[in-house]
Amino acid sequence: MSTTQSTSGPIRGRVEALAERISQTVETVTRNSRIFIESGDVDDINPPEDIDEYHDYYLEIGIIRANINQFVRDVVKPGVRITADDDTTEAYFMGGDDAPESAPAGGFLENCAVLAGEKRQPFYPYLKQDIVQKWTKGTTLNEYLKQDGKETDPEGPITGFKHIRPETVSARTYANTNILLEPDDIETAEEDEITKRGEAAAYVQFDDQSIVGQRRDGMDEDEVLLSQNDVLKRTIDPDIGGDDATEEGIFGSPPLEACAADAEEYRSIKRDRAVAIKKTAYGVWLVEFDTEVTEVGDDEVIVETWDQDEQDEWVSNVNDLEAGGIIGHDGSITPDQWEPTIPELDGPLEHYVADILAPLPAPKYATAFGESIANHVSDRQENSYQDTVVEERRDAERDWTQAFRAVADRHPDLDPAGLEVKIAPKESDNPIATLDDDEIEKMEQFMTALNEGLGNVPIDSVLDLKEFLQTTMDLPEDVFVDGEIEVDESAPDMQEMFGETPGEEATEADD
Repeated sequence: MSTTQSTSGPIRGRVEALAERISQTVETVTRNSRIFIESGDVDDINPPEDIDEYHDYYLEIGIIRANINQFVRDVVKPGVRITADDDTTEAYFMGGDDAPESAPAGGFLENCAVLAGEKRQPFYPYLKQDIVQKWTKGTTLNEYLKQDGKETDPEGPITGFKHIRPETVSARTYANTNILLEPDDIETAEEDEITKRGEAAAYVQFDDQSIVGQRRDGMDEDEVLLSQNDVLKRTIDPDIGGDDATEEGIFGSPPLEACAADAEEYRSIKRDRAVAIKKTAYGVWLVEFDTEVTEVGDDEVIVETWDQDEQDEWVSNVNDLEAGGIIGHDGSITPDQWEPTIPELDGPLEHYVADILAPLPAPKYATAFGESIANHVSDRQENSYQDTVVEERRDAERDWTQAFRAVADRHPDLDPAGLEVKIAPKESDNPIATLDDDEIEKMEQFMTALNEGLGNVPIDSVLDLKEFLQTTMDLPEDVFVDGEIEVDESAPDMQEMFGETPGEEATEADD
């Protein structure tokens, strides 16, 4: 300790330092233009520059991730299958005895995707990620992979699909329009932007002027030129076209764009609340570094004070102190503790949650604060939600039908006639098997009403139970003996019907 008289300056300095440490840094961002002129006939248009940041909200904020994942599960829940007029074509995609020798084991559908860096992955999980990317980035770009050695052949077979990050891509359009260059319009395209197949590039991957390219002052990778025949693009809410400064309409606009500011504030408030809780647990200390006066006789005194370095060292040691820790000192210090207050934030956070979930597909009760929503409100949300699920299924079916028809069209052994992608259960003569949960619920309500309406009238007097059970449950003729039903529940086909695994004992239902 120093013997120089201390003043209030060091204390003021600590207060100023504390204020500096809790202040927030404000960053100003200048947006770059999204349109660049390539030549007199071609414009270069980029996707929205924040699309990867919107996707980060999906990755980092639980309610957003839970909402979109629930939606994706509901969309693809029935499974994916492909139908075609030609049995050989259908078997090529789905697997089966009619499949040609060129078909992958198990069918093309089980071996066509690049997912998590691995080739020959099933299409089902790939489709789930495609829908996630569409709803979080607004656009998905799926490249058609070509057979090795036939990359330059316009009719070369397609062996699968791979996602392209849209933020690494720039689109090429006709000047002052949002119309992509046609594959055969090589006269309009730049001389160095003709694909390996001799077509005009509509997309340039790893373009220096792409969103990521601008951030990095250029891309290290070589450009990949892709025509419209090389890519399946899927979008949500694409603009019909903006003004000359920000031509739009090529890429989609994700729902997260509408709630990005709310999502950031929601995350910031939760972080601040966590800090406040921690400060409340440890308390906030105000320390006065006192002056110590010692009389040594003959009217002499020794005045001991804390110099600035000693104060800084003591505060630094206290900052590193954990719960239950002890720190000692040999000087005079007067500590004082005060506890910050934690405001009640459940109400404001719930409002933020409502604003964030409003543009997202799944209803609020499915992911947050479901217990506070009345039944009649959740019923209305459910009806609207089912419409959204069906709409996304139809969009995916329409878009991917185009892609799989291209696969069949470029394969020498396949006929694309009548080919369709279906997100639906396998077709069955049993009408019950093709019903979704909502339709099953309505049927249960109908049967309950019918039973109550009949009263004491036996139901078999108005309904042929044998024919009804044979049709709806696929029961064979031989289970009906003397007008009654005798079923061997241990038979594998019966266990499969009731969702049980052969060899396992059926569990009794609770009363």
